[in-house]
Amino acid sequence: MRKHSKSMKSKFTSIENQFLNTFFSGLYISANEFIAIGAKVGLKMGMNTRELLIKELLNKSDEQGNLGEVTKLLNDLVQARIDEYNSLSRDYPAAAPILGALAQKANSTRTLLAREQRGNPYEQ
Repeated sequence: MRKHSKSMKSKFTSIENQFLNTFFSGLYISANEFIAIGAKVGLKMGMNTRELLIKELLNKSDEQGNLGEVTKLLNDLVQARIDEYNSLSRDYPAAAPILGALAQKANSTRTLLAREQRGNPYEQ
């Protein structure tokens, strides 16, 4: 009989999928960056796949009550990338259409994070 690995259930699936799929988010957040954000809020996270790290980061911070701080840190990271895209667009005008599309996708990621930060009024 095969043992199936126990997958962590998550109520943050839309955010996780957004960060894991660069096509939708317009950015790539490395495993090390997820670990660094976890460390800033007191979560000890070992090296793992990006998928497991983002799940762990969001779910454990929710359990500890500092999800708002984590979403703010993620938002700051996304904003820094948007700023880089805008700066590169000015320096390399030929790449502006592509970088503009990436910045637009990254802005949608910020919107998703802001929605999560406000929370669902029906879950109260």
